[in-house]
Amino acid sequence: MHPKVADMYARGYCVLEAVYSESECQEIRRLLTEVWQRSGTPPMDGRFGFVMHPLLEHAPEMAPFYLKKEVLEVLSFVLQDEVKLAHSGALTCDETRDFCDWHYHGNERDEEVTWNTSRSEHLDYFERVLCNVYLDGSNDDVGPLVVYPRALSAPWGPPSTNRQGDWPGQEIVHCPPGSAVIFDTALFHSARPPQREGRRYLWAATTRAVTIPHPIAKTITTTAQRWKSTKKSTPYFAPNAPK
Repeated sequence: MHPKVADMYARGYCVLEAVYSESECQEIRRLLTEVWQRSGTPPMDGRFGFVMHPLLEHAPEMAPFYLKKEVLEVLSFVLQDEVKLAHSGALTCDETRDFCDWHYHGNERDEEVTWNTSRSEHLDYFERVLCNVYLDGSNDDVGPLVVYPRALSAPWGPPSTNRQGDWPGQEIVHCPPGSAVIFDTALFHSARPPQREGRRYLWAATTRAVTIPHPIAKTITTTAQRWKSTKKSTPYFAPNAPK
């Protein structure tokens, strides 16, 4: 078994350190900053900062960065199938961002279900996998990612209903700039607030296996001709999910 896949099965996440070069990170920062500027330079505070979703509709030039070979290889091993994109997103924030509450990216919209500590359901496979790319790394200065490790076979119920602060057994993720953190969408996680001035950039892909249709997966559309060309010729972006 690939060591990163072993991490996923045992802890629900894995880290690919510095898979994006500094020049790639600089270009992505430029693209995300342009989206923020075209949106009227809104505040970057709150729980997440300024959110861009779906990212590829706002910045179709990001499409090539979603095709990083090293990342897609691990995603394919984790999903045990060809990888398809379900969602694209990004955020940028500054030192005014708050603590990002504990949450996960499951399908439930019922708060009582999500926060039921006795909940026993689980899957024996990864239905959807999130890949966050931290252009500025994950560290105390920018506000690190914090996760609650969960083995694939463990139940989905959270260990606590406290959505703020620390959880017993949590792990603080430290990684250098340009790193990708891949995790099960059923993994509870949070982010501490930044400790220094400056912007923090994060962009993400929610992915799924080709042969496991998912109701949230949507056809990706854009009016940008260059992305249409990329999308048409690249299976990763091909629309085969149920509408």
